[in-house]
Amino acid sequence: MGGSTVCLDELVRGLDRSRFEPFVLFAYDLAARGALASARIPNATTAAIRGTPEPPPPEEREILVPGLRRTRFYRLLWSLKSYALIERSRAGWLAEWIAREGFALVHANNSITANLAAIVAAARAGVPVVSHQRGYFRPTAFQRFATRSVDRILCISHSVAGHYLAQGFPRDRIATVYDGVDVGSLRPRTKPARDRILIVWAGRLVSWKGASVLVEAAETILERRLDADFVIAGTGPELPGLRERIERSALLRDRVHLAGFRDDVRDLIAGCDVFVNSSIEPEPLGHSALEAMALGVPVVASACGGLPEVVEHGVSGLLFEPGNDEALAGALLKLIDDGDLRSRFGIESRRRAERIFSLANHVKTIETVYSAVIERARG
Repeated sequence: MGGSTVCLDELVRGLDRSRFEPFVLFAYDLAARGALASARIPNATTAAIRGTPEPPPPEEREILVPGLRRTRFYRLLWSLKSYALIERSRAGWLAEWIAREGFALVHANNSITANLAAIVAAARAGVPVVSHQRGYFRPTAFQRFATRSVDRILCISHSVAGHYLAQGFPRDRIATVYDGVDVGSLRPRTKPARDRILIVWAGRLVSWKGASVLVEAAETILERRLDADFVIAGTGPELPGLRERIERSALLRDRVHLAGFRDDVRDLIAGCDVFVNSSIEPEPLGHSALEAMALGVPVVASACGGLPEVVEHGVSGLLFEPGNDEALAGALLKLIDDGDLRSRFGIESRRRAERIFSLANHVKTIETVYSAVIERARG
């Protein structure tokens, strides 16, 4: 499951059930549904509530958008067409369902652009809406107008909040609410004895996530010393190119390991010496970096997006210039050389996760938002 789905799963499990009764509506029949069902959290797909066949989940692929489609005018026309052909009808039957089920609030778990129909439907049903922004999307003027009824826009970092302010959304409706991690179950573990430093990267293998930057940095490091191993966990369209790049290099071939999909990725991170987030484009927050911090692992991360809010440079980890493999290699060499620094960063990472990014804090903040929005709607 991706970061937004993991956060949703943990939020609904953590809600005070004496005050809130969650129901989760999925666009597709995802694996997360089974996890929620085992926790006795009611859920359904949009196809199920309409009585239509279940569509297959979309394939994960990297979409390169031509320059013309990035223009403001083109995007405005596309959003109008999409609403007229798809979202208006969807909003209609969703509004009827929301009213029939008697919901007190709708929480759209992802971008305004992705959840436009649900937001419009809630407004039609007279139900308040909380919209969670987990990325840097650019709503068109029409989409901003259509979602003017949103009561609260929750942004997962100050970086994301600044983006939506710049997009023209009202300041008084925007709030930063950091994602949380379960610091109770994610605890530092004793590292196994080994001769080499283990450096781990985990995420979707798409170009903007920057796994290739770590591969280049690894070659620089291994040219100077051979006491480091690198593991890249994840799948995606970048995998074949990364495999070819690694196979071409005698230095990388035996020291950079492509682990593929791992359902034990937290165990992998817990056992490593350094965790890397090398995103080239701004990361909205960086959930994997939060998990590494909770596990007491020092993090080296790109200095862009929400990551500087996660990693306190020189205190709990190190930041480097995005896309600069030489800078990443320098940061990693500093930690490879200094075991005491790794230990100190790991301790501070754990403390920072407990203090700022705990799941309990996240859930409590969301519950406060829910209560305020529902109370205001009831007058």
